[in-house]
Amino acid sequence: MAGSTLTKREIAERISQELGFSVRMSLRLVDEFFHHIKASLQEKEKVKIVRFGTLCPIEKAARRGTSPANGEPIIIPARQTVVFRPSRILKGLVNAERGEEILSNR
Repeated sequence: MAGSTLTKREIAERISQELGFSVRMSLRLVDEFFHHIKASLQEKEKVKIVRFGTLCPIEKAARRGTSPANGEPIIIPARQTVVFRPSRILKGLVNAERGEEILSNR
């Protein structure tokens, strides 16, 4: 289904079906999982999920830009952001439907 979106609620429902937990308990598990990821990123720690990918907090430096409203030069302030780097296995799975080879479990 190209273009569809998987929501947190749908993840919890799938966990509920697979593991036999209530949807409410599954939603708590999903919330707790994301809470720990967010807390680690706030502490500037990388979050590595084997066979899925790595979330890395990074500092973007201040830079010059142009205001889209009036075209005048502006300074875009420094900020924190997060970069996701998918694992080779995840990349292989995503590209498998295009006929590309799925990478072995190295």
